[in-house]
Amino acid sequence: MKPSFIMSKFKSRVLALVVAATLLSGCQAKPPPLSPAAASFKQEITTCLTNLSAGLMEPVAKKDMAAINAALEKAESPAVKLCRLCPFQVGVLSPLGEVLATYPPRSGNGTKNYSNYDLITKAIHSKKIQQQKFFLQNGSELYIICAPLVRENKVIGLIAIAINSKEAEKRWGFQANEFLGLDFNS
Repeated sequence: MKPSFIMSKFKSRVLALVVAATLLSGCQAKPPPLSPAAASFKQEITTCLTNLSAGLMEPVAKKDMAAINAALEKAESPAVKLCRLCPFQVGVLSPLGEVLATYPPRSGNGTKNYSNYDLITKAIHSKKIQQQKFFLQNGSELYIICAPLVRENKVIGLIAIAINSKEAEKRWGFQANEFLGLDFNS
């Protein structure tokens, strides 16, 4: 065989591999569309986080505890409409993971620190909304959505919403695997 024939055959094989790789990389499967239940849940949570963020940004930036609590109380009405049938808790955390306030209010929140929780560190470092499923000691599950409050590209605090998984399933009709697959940042 002549060297030019071997080289030509080699080039055509390389070209075929490059074309195949290009076609395969461009044909990635798109994620399946959200179920109506998951889409409804995502929309309601996103709206709630947007409303909470607007009212909490300034008080959290100023570390004004009275104003943070007032903003949570003011947000009570829309939050109750959000989740009439499911018990939930809203928490406001410092950028270090320390609980600043909760709604409904609970005593002793000032001493709780969640800085070592993976969910909190991911939200702080990514500056994006994160979610996770937690298991309580009694075996029940909570869905936690954690949204960073970002000002001038710096996390100044966090909002966390905790929802009982069984109650969320009753209210919206979706399963845990759908919750974990939601992207609250899109």
